[in-house]
Amino acid sequence: MMRLTSLGHAAVLIETGERRILVDPWLTQRLDRFWEHHPALPDGLLDVLDGGVDHIVFSHHHFDHHHFPSLARILQDSEVDFDDSPHRAPDTDCVFPVGPVPPRFTGSGLGHQAIQWTLRRLGFERLTPLTPGSTLHLGDTVLHTFVSDVTFPEMSILVQSGEASVMLCGDAILHESTVRHFARPDAPRIDVAFVPAHSMSPPGVLTERRPLADTESVRARAVANFDRYATTLNAGLTVPSSFGWKVSGEGAQDYSWCNRTIFPLTPYQALGRLRELGKDGLLWGPGQIIEVADGSAQLHNGPHAPKGYDFEAVYAEVSLDEATAVPQFAPERDRHGRQTRRAEDLLADLMERLVGTDFWYRAIDSGATHTISLHEGGGEGGGEGGGEEGATHSHLLDPVTGRVVHLGPGPARRHLTQDTGYTEIAASTLQALLDSELLYGSSYGLWASNSNLLSAVFHQPVHYTRHVDQVLGRPGDG
Repeated sequence: MMRLTSLGHAAVLIETGERRILVDPWLTQRLDRFWEHHPALPDGLLDVLDGGVDHIVFSHHHFDHHHFPSLARILQDSEVDFDDSPHRAPDTDCVFPVGPVPPRFTGSGLGHQAIQWTLRRLGFERLTPLTPGSTLHLGDTVLHTFVSDVTFPEMSILVQSGEASVMLCGDAILHESTVRHFARPDAPRIDVAFVPAHSMSPPGVLTERRPLADTESVRARAVANFDRYATTLNAGLTVPSSFGWKVSGEGAQDYSWCNRTIFPLTPYQALGRLRELGKDGLLWGPGQIIEVADGSAQLHNGPHAPKGYDFEAVYAEVSLDEATAVPQFAPERDRHGRQTRRAEDLLADLMERLVGTDFWYRAIDSGATHTISLHEGGGEGGGEGGGEEGATHSHLLDPVTGRVVHLGPGPARRHLTQDTGYTEIAASTLQALLDSELLYGSSYGLWASNSNLLSAVFHQPVHYTRHVDQVLGRPGDG
């Protein structure tokens, strides 16, 4: 028998006859300042990890699948002396996808090398990098990995033991090679498949604060992606999955509108779609268990979810609603941190870090410029170090010459004279990003832009590694 325990979102504990395999661990209620588990993790749920795990498998490097605070927690054990910690690191094998070197940072989320660096930084010693598409034997269990149709290393995983076959797709976008594999006459039968229900989100809602438009097309695209996954894998049981969070800003910042504007297909809606396709499906939540044996799967309420979940109500909170207004970006409100440096110094620092990125190479090829506005003063910590209290000023960035030209007061979009890139952000937020106090992926809702300027700079692994070192109490170099 194979026993699967949901730990929320994409995190699953797989127990076979010989091995305990933890997939995509995010084990805290909050991911960061922007995201949290939904449904919430029940108290005591993580007791199931007491005694450790044999393997940790990462589908990819994004923070909700490769969460260093959760990894640090896994290393702790109240049953051993402090001097022995981190005692689990030498015994736990970590499996993760790798791609070509050098990696492309701009589309990488946190940089391709983040997983391996994080594991070594925390003290894990047994590392098993895999090229997606390869196979790995773990005692009585075989992992077959499949390529994702994205620009960074990501893999879906088929876990096979003597009595069960389970596919965990994480957030992976279905690749043609996977479609071909399961169309073969000798393709393996899948007992249970965990299929992502939210492969596509409406463009521009978060990054440009654009109101929802053509929602039916957005929904149709999400449904088509889900249908293709479900029919390709043709599992005995399909679980709409990798949708275990919602937006929940900290403090006075209210981003509840995001939950009605960025999720075109919820698991509850995907379950209804499975019924229309004539396929068996179910939903599960943190603390629930699926046992798989002899080709059949049964859902059990674990000790921390005795009454199960009202999934219709749970996912009603995160259903797309055309009537929900998308508020304009307001840097005096949508901001983070404390500004202690002059705006000119922050922009000079940003320009220096831009050099060598994909954005920089494209800009010097085309001669393109970029307009950025900084809102200074106000908010947390006041406006020390620069600028009139509460003032917004725009600047022209020229990657070719490295110059920063002051354009005048007002937001960036007011100063656009041609179809060019713009970014609007509070100076305090930009400083928090530059100082690695805030991860780029945690900064959604704190800026508006129609380009990848910020992602080109802050996807670079140096910002992630410095952030980890700060949180773990060991300042990084530089």
